[in-house]
Amino acid sequence: MYRWLAGLLTAGMMAGAAAVAPAAPASAGTVAPYYRIGMAPQGGAFSLCLQGNLGGPLGSTVTQQNCNPDLTDASQLWLPVSLGGNTYKFQNIGTGRCLEARNGAVNGGAVDLWDCTSGESNERWYWPPGANGGGSFSPGLNPIQTRVSNSTGFCLDIPDAQATPGLQMQTWRCNGTRAQNFWVLQ
Repeated sequence: MYRWLAGLLTAGMMAGAAAVAPAAPASAGTVAPYYRIGMAPQGGAFSLCLQGNLGGPLGSTVTQQNCNPDLTDASQLWLPVSLGGNTYKFQNIGTGRCLEARNGAVNGGAVDLWDCTSGESNERWYWPPGANGGGSFSPGLNPIQTRVSNSTGFCLDIPDAQATPGLQMQTWRCNGTRAQNFWVLQ
């Protein structure tokens, strides 16, 4: 409980300092404006969620884990922070850190969590606009593409489309497979 609360407080302070995100929720049951990033690498309904490593150091892994059905696990909640257009940082609420393509835009590159105040392009991700168009974030099923050094063509990827809880995420050339489709839902 203490780590979870500390993570929320850290996320709130970082968001306030950056002046781009609302403060942390008043309670664990308050979901909006946070999102879950779910996956179904074998097809069907998603039951796995993208999860940050709570309590780990900078560079901690991002893995797929069984989804917490009541949306109270802060390590599975993400805040899309707009960087303009359809480019975002995805901040993990439990850790206050952002999704990062550690090795850049390469096949098999590690995906981890890094300080959101970093100006590195490794934390930039493209999320396609929704049916409503415009610059607002729209949940749905899409690939999440890295924008390392303004690159295109590399996506967040589930290695070999495995449905194994605890599997670390990677980057891979975008290929339109289920291993690269993620549900972003509230």
